Amino acid sequence: MALSLSRKVLFSLIAFGIGLLLVFAVGELFFRLFPQTVSDPPAPPPYNYRVPDRSYGWLVQEGYRHTGELRDKCDTLYPLSISFGKNGFRKWGNPDVTDRPKVLFLGDSYTACAQTSDDRLFYKLLGDSLPIEVFAFGAAGYSNAQQYLVLEKFFDDVKPDLVVWQLCCNDFIDNYWELEKVAGYHVRMRRPYVLEDGSVVHKLAAEYPRNVKPYSHFLYYILKRIAEAQGTFDQPPVEPAEKWIAEKNLDYEPFARSVRMTDAVFKKMKTLLAGKANLLVFDADGFQPQYDHFARLCRENDIPFADGLPAYLQPFEGAGQCIRTDDGYHWNNRGNELAAAFLRPFIEKQLATQDLPGF
Repeated sequence: MALSLSRKVLFSLIAFGIGLLLVFAVGELFFRLFPQTVSDPPAPPPYNYRVPDRSYGWLVQEGYRHTGELRDKCDTLYPLSISFGKNGFRKWGNPDVTDRPKVLFLGDSYTACAQTSDDRLFYKLLGDSLPIEVFAFGAAGYSNAQQYLVLEKFFDDVKPDLVVWQLCCNDFIDNYWELEKVAGYHVRMRRPYVLEDGSVVHKLAAEYPRNVKPYSHFLYYILKRIAEAQGTFDQPPVEPAEKWIAEKNLDYEPFARSVRMTDAVFKKMKTLLAGKANLLVFDADGFQPQYDHFARLCRENDIPFADGLPAYLQPFEGAGQCIRTDDGYHWNNRGNELAAAFLRPFIEKQLATQDLPGF
């Protein structure tokens, strides 16, 4: 018996749907088996030291080494030899030392210092000039929440007497996923966040079509190719979050929430160290209003703040000294020397309050 037209259309649609599902299943299986086909290209050396981690977002590759050359902001080549040691720390001292205080430096790319050789790092210079045992951990793109969680992970292994916590104004973007999605600065990696109540959640701060990838690699591949053809893939917003932060401050609600979440990290950090170690905070850059909010959060949480590093560096740059790498932000060898000189009296003051050897 001949099928009616309506049945023919129905069967055709069913066959098309089954075929489409089969294509999608095969495509998804392929891209899951070969995830490199939808992965971003690796960062070039010396910036390819990060490894994904489900709990921390990413960690530093233990034993990573790189030797080569890098350019500073003045377009001058300088030699570079870097290494990351035990547990991905840039510097791992002796945890069992008893004749001098242990100082742990914690931060993001300014502390990772991938642009500076091992012997020119600001905390290496401080260790050479002060009777302290130095530990240092930092990773590019790290948020304050990630820094706290790493300290929590390794605190009992190091048992520091002082934690020197390096901040950066883009931490506020790193600290809230919705803010990163609309910012010009992006990391676009899944990471943990500390909410206002102190709880921890994991989110992927990625815009369309990157936010499709966790659910379907195949669909992400198709949408990415379309966006690339249209010239819209990974394009920054016309008016990024940084603009609204500078103009509206706390009247810009995504930034206001990030400040509240950052305050929650500060409180967790202080609780973690209470009665065990002193804490000293400094901000590596000076963008406003972020810098003033960091200073305020330190005051409100009774945390010592080494105020003034950006202002301290400005006259040297104004006099023509080249203190930064070719990205215009991070410190070269001279910048590390100046950062060490600025931090030294603050560190001495903190250690002098603890009745420690040498202070």
